[in-house]
Amino acid sequence: MITKPIIPLFIVIPLLIIILVCYIISLVRRDTKLWKKIFGGIRIGLIVFLAFMINLRPMAKKYNAEIEMKNLDVLFVVDTTISMWAEDYDGNDKRMDGVIQDAEYIIDELSGSNFGLIRFDNRSQILAPFTQDHETIKDAFSTIKQPDVYYAKGSSLNKAYDDMKLLLESSSTKEDRLTIVFFMSDGEITDGSELMSFENLGPYVEAGAVMGYGTSKGGIMSTGDWGSHVKDPSTNKDAVSKIDEANLKQVASDLDIDYVHMNSTSNIKYMVDSIKNGSSLTIEKSDSVSYEDTYYKYAWPLLILLLLELVIFIRRGRL
Repeated sequence: MITKPIIPLFIVIPLLIIILVCYIISLVRRDTKLWKKIFGGIRIGLIVFLAFMINLRPMAKKYNAEIEMKNLDVLFVVDTTISMWAEDYDGNDKRMDGVIQDAEYIIDELSGSNFGLIRFDNRSQILAPFTQDHETIKDAFSTIKQPDVYYAKGSSLNKAYDDMKLLLESSSTKEDRLTIVFFMSDGEITDGSELMSFENLGPYVEAGAVMGYGTSKGGIMSTGDWGSHVKDPSTNKDAVSKIDEANLKQVASDLDIDYVHMNSTSNIKYMVDSIKNGSSLTIEKSDSVSYEDTYYKYAWPLLILLLLELVIFIRRGRL
């Protein structure tokens, strides 16, 4: 069991203690029979306890819950080279901010799908194999941080190929599932390599998009230090990263999916709607742990006690 307090405990606990103490003092001073004082103390004690438990919001773990699932394996392939922190997404925002925002939109809209995540910079890494747990995939995205400028050794889209092949082949073995790919990058290749063909991966992909981030004008990149930017070693001036749409369009053509230039989440809406409308729903056992609210177990007793206090107040004119 876990708890998710509605109001922070450092506020609720002192408040309930004050209410309880004030009521007990009034009971002690009241000129009434002892058993009535004890009965009144028990009532207010139970009310305070039940109110505390409801605010605590206890939640019970639920395993193998039946949930509505889409027949989709959705793979995100995200460029995490330093150029993806260039500040030219939708104005002066960082490209990676746009990636995170757009990915969260896709995850929410295609809820019920399996999601996987590959990131690549100097090397490729599978941050999450296909999973039904949406929190896991969002947590995986939250681990993506700007690489240190000294770690960056040039960009290449080729780094993602092997891990893509691994997860796409895995998805292809599943019966009656559609494999969707969202390849998110600025398309830059700066390590001297040539773009390899992704054509052999095309047969594994049913739909998706190569999503391009950045502008032809380009954007500068902060190093993370206040007011400091990544420098071009050849000029010692602020380095400028520009989108390379030719590379991105080539990857899209190889995978036989659309290329979409991104400067707003709305740019991908039509694509996501199309994928959602083309999917089918099934009822399956979830492989993740879900949590179920149990506060209602305390709500009914509290309601009965409050009604009892109302009756007593009406009859006696006091609590």
